[in-house]
Amino acid sequence: MSNLWVFGYGSLVWRPGFDYSESLIGYISGFQRGFWQGSDVHRGSAKREVTWGRAFRMKDEETARAYLDNRESALGGYATKITTFYPRDPKEEPFAVLVYIALPSNSLYLGADSPSKMAKDIAESWGTCGPNVEYLAKLAAFMRLNVPNVCDDHLFTLESLVKKYLETYNPILLHYFEDAVIDDKDMLIEAWNKNSLTDESERESEQKPKLMHFTDIVPSRSLRCVKK
Repeated sequence: MSNLWVFGYGSLVWRPGFDYSESLIGYISGFQRGFWQGSDVHRGSAKREVTWGRAFRMKDEETARAYLDNRESALGGYATKITTFYPRDPKEEPFAVLVYIALPSNSLYLGADSPSKMAKDIAESWGTCGPNVEYLAKLAAFMRLNVPNVCDDHLFTLESLVKKYLETYNPILLHYFEDAVIDDKDMLIEAWNKNSLTDESERESEQKPKLMHFTDIVPSRSLRCVKK
């Protein structure tokens, strides 16, 4: 069994696409999630911040690396880096993870822009597997389910602006925000059990999230994705 872990902070958190033996929620330091990376196929710049996501321990390192290198590097334009992962549970020791990051040197890098322009790009971008709105909705759902006490200002600002844009120009896409959850049942159960509700009666009275199928976004033109 491989000892290599990989950190996901974008679509990997809900669709890793490879076999893994263990998974933990936590964060890496020195990086900020931001929709600065364009993509003709997938997503993805460094800043002194904290980025929450999900670390996976690979079952078969050779197979998983081949898959991820194609998905994130060959198709997505990401570079690789080893950094430190800090589990959500403070009793767990930090450990090294592989992370795929977007750098200004790649041809798909879009860089910073006004939040309203980013929101418009997200709301209007589609690919062969669906709208970029779904990517944003899934990521926001992951954060609320797994680390409800953490506020990702950039992510949630974009979510709010995209919703407002869609209300005016394409309200049919708003269902992605209403229905979005991670389609990993084990992670959904874990998130539900560990959310901020402590009273069982209150927990049962809450509307439980619905599962929906998700496939990775493959845009036909450059779209806004996650920056590391």
